[in-house]
Amino acid sequence: MLDQAPNPYISLYLTARERLQAQPHTVGPSRVILNPQMRLVLEHGADRRRENLPTSDEVAVIIPDENGDPNYRDIVLAERGEPADRPRYHRVNATHPAYMPLHYVLLFPRGDHGWHYQLRLRGDRQRDRLTLRQFFRFHLHVRSGHELIPFAYCRLFQQYLVDAWATCDQHQLDWLRTHQANIRADLYNGVADALARADVDLASIGRRVVLPSSYLGGARFIAQCYQDSMAIVRQFGRPSLFITFTANPKWDEITRELLPGQQVTDRPDLVARVFYMKVNHLLYDLKRNQIFGRYKGSVWTIEY
Repeated sequence: MLDQAPNPYISLYLTARERLQAQPHTVGPSRVILNPQMRLVLEHGADRRRENLPTSDEVAVIIPDENGDPNYRDIVLAERGEPADRPRYHRVNATHPAYMPLHYVLLFPRGDHGWHYQLRLRGDRQRDRLTLRQFFRFHLHVRSGHELIPFAYCRLFQQYLVDAWATCDQHQLDWLRTHQANIRADLYNGVADALARADVDLASIGRRVVLPSSYLGGARFIAQCYQDSMAIVRQFGRPSLFITFTANPKWDEITRELLPGQQVTDRPDLVARVFYMKVNHLLYDLKRNQIFGRYKGSVWTIEY
């Protein structure tokens, strides 16, 4: 399929199959060693539970931290036309337009470019720049007349979603790290924050990276949500209703949109989108329609 698809990267870089075929290999009674970087262990008596396929339906990501460099995660490609013993390698960063089509070749067989810094929503003004998160939101919708390749690969599609989220999060953290002056981090690096810490380290004052409360999941975001909740309780007293809303993977809105042969676990984007719409509708009934009567304050949270 890759040889027949009009993928421009096939003529530039070697595929994994070609690189493995070019590597010398040795065959032994208990293992097959392809190269020093890849090893398939077939020893007798080893703990087979280490080699079993995962039993969970969810995909997780582990992001390496190489000397604190937020841009360390990348892929390495071997250029064609070079000697087999001395290939020329190229590193492609996670925010490069070619990262996704080169990393997930089956999802993008035509080598479609991903997000880059020059994309705009409309016009050429700076404020209309298309963000990385908006780019993925646009492409994670099934549209009539478009190919359904990215949505039909089950676990690989899950990995793509997790990788896309990690790329967006790393991109945001990198911006916060390089724009501390824009968020007025000097106001947080002073004596007030130093005294609030139990283990005050004078060497770290004024040198650490501050995450603002606008960063979801950060310490300041969690503290701000907690303080807002406690302020409501102090003003109006204890809550009268504690409502739990649980997602159901067998909702009709989810099952009828699945592709042939797919399961609910193969489409986390669809489950999250339907759950988000139902949560908004529930909040609308509670606040606007007032199905339980008038209210003075409300707090809600989503747990996974």
